[in-house]
Amino acid sequence: MNKVPIIVDRDKNLEYENHHWAVKILRVPLLLILNILPKSLAKIIFLAGGGLDSDPRTVYRFAASYKALEVLYTFPDRHIRGKIKASDFFWENFLSNARSIRNRLKLVKREVSAAIKESSQRKETVEILSLGGGSARAVIEAISMLDHKLSIRFKLIDTDRDALKYSKELIQRYNLDPKQIEWRRGYAQKLEKHCRDFHPDIVEMVGLLDYFSHKQAVDLVAKIYRVLAPGGWLITCNIRPNFESPFVTKGINWPMIYRTPQELANIIIEGGFPSEGARIVYEPFKIHGIAIAQKLSNPR
Repeated sequence: MNKVPIIVDRDKNLEYENHHWAVKILRVPLLLILNILPKSLAKIIFLAGGGLDSDPRTVYRFAASYKALEVLYTFPDRHIRGKIKASDFFWENFLSNARSIRNRLKLVKREVSAAIKESSQRKETVEILSLGGGSARAVIEAISMLDHKLSIRFKLIDTDRDALKYSKELIQRYNLDPKQIEWRRGYAQKLEKHCRDFHPDIVEMVGLLDYFSHKQAVDLVAKIYRVLAPGGWLITCNIRPNFESPFVTKGINWPMIYRTPQELANIIIEGGFPSEGARIVYEPFKIHGIAIAQKLSNPR
């Protein structure tokens, strides 16, 4: 079996976030302490100093939901507008996981945009499916940056009614045509019933594999492979074991299934995608790995 390339992206055009050198020095001793704290004390420290509407409290309360992710995504804009608290500033800058989430958004947008452009050269209308993506911000922002003359049909499936509602607000904010988009409340595992008259050229599924066992992940990727149009793309991801994992799990109450690059690659290959059409790209913190896999018409 051919190996899937593992890449760390350094694209300067994406303006990835990174830590100041002083923060890098400060983080090591503090994280060594935070990682060994009992769950109750880690929680107290994470939530200290912020009000009910602070970023830490919102992330803790809505961990693993679109609301927590949106808090992380929108921090830079809120910072510019002076709409943050001291505790927001500290944790959003101190934790690599927070910065990595925003880097992931930039990377996914780039890959979705590239896949749309490639697909538009083969098809008159590009069909995109977002699975369990909450607000689907990455896809919406990617579409908004492209030529509006492109014909796009976009279907979003998520179990969270509030996430779908927020997605509709994003559509209005980015001046996209709601007639292009279809919202469906449901499970990603049931995607086949939503694809009877819909053959996606791109399936975006970012953040979902972090909560699925190996077998569940492989089964879902296999279903995606079957519904994808020939030449279609899967863009997904998984979080990687990292220095902050113990604190994120205990203090922030955000447990996930961490996977190595090879474990993520195995899921993609076992799900049916040929290794020669796949690659895994990490943002600079090497925490979130984006798997990009193509359903090749004639795999070797």
